[in-house]
Amino acid sequence: MKKTALLIVAVLFATFTFAQSNMPIDPKTEKICFRKVINTVGSEDEVFNRIYSQFMNTYYKSPSTILNQNDGRTLKGKHQFQLDNGDAVKSKWPWITYYFTIEVREGRVRYTLTDFMQKTQSNHPCEEWMNKEDPNYQPIWDNYLQQMSAFAEDWGQKFEESLVPEKVIEEEEW
Repeated sequence: MKKTALLIVAVLFATFTFAQSNMPIDPKTEKICFRKVINTVGSEDEVFNRIYSQFMNTYYKSPSTILNQNDGRTLKGKHQFQLDNGDAVKSKWPWITYYFTIEVREGRVRYTLTDFMQKTQSNHPCEEWMNKEDPNYQPIWDNYLQQMSAFAEDWGQKFEESLVPEKVIEEEEW
């Protein structure tokens, strides 16, 4: 009996730890935080203009409406995306809001995605989904966390692709 109880506790602990280890947590804020520093070429102005023209204008429909700060070195904004809960009615799928920050320095760029909140009548932090001991825990939350991670990975990949300078084709003189 003791072995069975110990085994159950070990499995629960491993499951809880596994769910937490998949999501990057900022130790200061204890919130889910996707952050990466990318080395790049070009001056700060060139890189900033490349980010705005090649990423912001293509990834977001209207970047000016989602930006809270644009000072030529830092872009801060708030946006949302929808998770798939498997329901045939898409309007029942949960919406997630998040904040992003893009900081440009000479030779490098850092992006941060954080403050993931489920939009409801009162916003709920998505970190609650990692607590499997919560009496309101639902198994779909693990799927939601995986979808959030996939979203952040896709966002980061598209952002990195936009940092590659366009090749300049010189015209030949005839």
